[in-house]
Amino acid sequence: MKNAITVDLEDWYHVCGVEELSDPENWKNYESRVCRNTEKVLKLLSEYNTKATFFVLGYIAFKEPSLIQAIREEGHELATHGFFHRRVFELTPAEFEEDLKRSIDAISTASNSEVAGFRAPEWSIRPDTFWAFEILARNQIKYDSSLVPLTRMGCRKYPRFPCKIKTPAGDIWEFPLSTYRIFHENLPFSGGLPLRLTPYFYILHCIHKLNRMGRPAVVYLHPWELDREKPVIELPFSRRFMHYFNISATEKKIRGLMKYLKFAPISEVLGLRR
Repeated sequence: MKNAITVDLEDWYHVCGVEELSDPENWKNYESRVCRNTEKVLKLLSEYNTKATFFVLGYIAFKEPSLIQAIREEGHELATHGFFHRRVFELTPAEFEEDLKRSIDAISTASNSEVAGFRAPEWSIRPDTFWAFEILARNQIKYDSSLVPLTRMGCRKYPRFPCKIKTPAGDIWEFPLSTYRIFHENLPFSGGLPLRLTPYFYILHCIHKLNRMGRPAVVYLHPWELDREKPVIELPFSRRFMHYFNISATEKKIRGLMKYLKFAPISEVLGLRR
């Protein structure tokens, strides 16, 4: 079975929930490392002859169009991660749609390709922001990967596996964060801090078990997770832990997964490619 592998294409300083870093006016004060780090991701994927979905921040597509072109030329799928890396629950519907449209325009202009997928920064579609799905469908987004079936971050009642969500503007596919069910709780394991915290053998076990159930998993990483020399800045403890803890483990674990599992872009896993 093919599982989905995805990259949240953002720079090391794109941190939600921190006032100084959430303000795009301040981003010019930080060194951009996204090109060099994305090159590491592209090289890694090429070594295993694997194509991925890149959820691209529109801001990066606007600032670094040649990087987006390079990703497209290597056969990867381009989707949007919003323009300014703002969480959905921080936006009004009008603000969300404006940010979405701006990101789609920046990515499609840089790559000369269609943008059919979306992932909210910090997986931030919550029960009170389900209005986002109608806006996504209205803007020709075919699939989303933003729901987390977790008690504190999203909602434990969210679907755990790919499914269709109906909206007045049409159906949209949802590919939620992969989780493993233990007792009455769902636990994440397949990307970001959970992947860095979870033993490799357990990650592989969880994905194999999902695949035996006929369910694909979604694995994700950020380019800055391959950057062992990224600058250290002052962050609240929870954010510092999330962005710096054990990043040296990311590449080794991703390599191990690509060695023993099959991966493809989300649209291919969902059967949306023609």
